[in-house]
Amino acid sequence: MLLKKINLLILIIGFTFHSQVATAQTIIQTNKFFEEKKPILFGGGLLLGGSSNSFQFGVNPELLKSYNKYLDAGIIMNVYYSSFSASLTSNEKIKNFQLGAGVFARVWPIEQFFLQLQPEYNRTWTFANNYSNGVKANTSFGATSLLGGIGYGKHDANGMSYFSVMVDLLDAAQSPYRIGQLKAQPIFRAGVGFPIFRAKKKMP
Repeated sequence: MLLKKINLLILIIGFTFHSQVATAQTIIQTNKFFEEKKPILFGGGLLLGGSSNSFQFGVNPELLKSYNKYLDAGIIMNVYYSSFSASLTSNEKIKNFQLGAGVFARVWPIEQFFLQLQPEYNRTWTFANNYSNGVKANTSFGATSLLGGIGYGKHDANGMSYFSVMVDLLDAAQSPYRIGQLKAQPIFRAGVGFPIFRAKKKMP
């Protein structure tokens, strides 16, 4: 009699355990069905740089896809303005307006810190004005840049925010980040982004 009760108890426990496992699997599958894919983010940054006799400012709209917690990639546009004097005592002022586009990758080796690499091409229109003799001139040209640097920020399904410091690794003489300088100037950027597209994962 006691043996029958023990067997019955084992059967009840086994049935209950199996039911709980089945319920847990159903919940997991339901959650997977409604789990969202990594969203596409739209945002942009501000560029600020320069030295004692130069100034740089720009806006950088970007479209970003966060593939996982280690890698982001996207496309970016540049709308950029800079001005500088040939020297601290010079009466010649040079202004540049630039439009460009590129792609970028951000690698997050640890949480909140990232490395960024960004190849891009920019077209620059430059205007020179010598206030001493009234002579003016203008021209246009293009240059390829490869920006690289480090940053601090966050990225998740709700959006992104970051601050970065980069330099033009190619250091071309006609780079908008160098024009009129002996070497490429540091580039400081801060930006934010927000999700614009979310897709639901579907069960196979």
